[in-house]
Amino acid sequence: MSPWLAAVLVVVSVLVAVPAPPAARRTARRFRRRPGSGRAVVPVVAGVGAGLVVGGPAGLVVGAVAALAVRLTLPLLETRSGRARREAIDRQAPLVIDLTAACLASGAPLDASVVAAAVAVGPPVADLLLPAVEAMRLGAETTRAWSEVASQPALAGFVRAIVRAVDSGAPLADVLPRLADRARAARRAAAEARVRAAGVRLTAPLGLAFLPAFVLLGVVPVVAAWVGELL
Repeated sequence: MSPWLAAVLVVVSVLVAVPAPPAARRTARRFRRRPGSGRAVVPVVAGVGAGLVVGGPAGLVVGAVAALAVRLTLPLLETRSGRARREAIDRQAPLVIDLTAACLASGAPLDASVVAAAVAVGPPVADLLLPAVEAMRLGAETTRAWSEVASQPALAGFVRAIVRAVDSGAPLADVLPRLADRARAARRAAAEARVRAAGVRLTAPLGLAFLPAFVLLGVVPVVAAWVGELL
């Protein structure tokens, strides 16, 4: 084991064994609450670990390659719960936008309309909208209060309309129905794309099943006859 790797292992062991101070624990909790914060650290850790294991100038190259590979493949590893949550948000987005438009058309203020729509729809959209409305009521900047909601593609247009309405006073009642129709169309297009992709993926097992039979029945006899004539 190289001295550098031994030193890193000792430092990691000390950090794990010694409890962190309260300020550091509070900072870690805030860091964990940030979406994607842990995902940004994983490529760095993988690259440093690979470089330390290999060591020397080759370790720098291996570490860089490992970090880049992890950075490119990590977004593809979506967990089942994350995928189910995203699909639920895509499914609920048109409904919550329509309900908000209906509440606004009845004369309710924006914050009360969003709260009523979120409560009617339920989680996971409610878990995004209710904290945003609460932060807006407490005086937070509109863009910052709705930043987590804006990270969801199905609700990004909804957030842009809300921010524009709060900052400039633009009416929302006429804009939101069009946003709901657009969200439904995007969800329908995504479903059709998944169906087409599933059809393409189904051909791979068929190809794997027919390729050995084609080689055995079509290629092998021809090659065997040709070799027999040469001999």
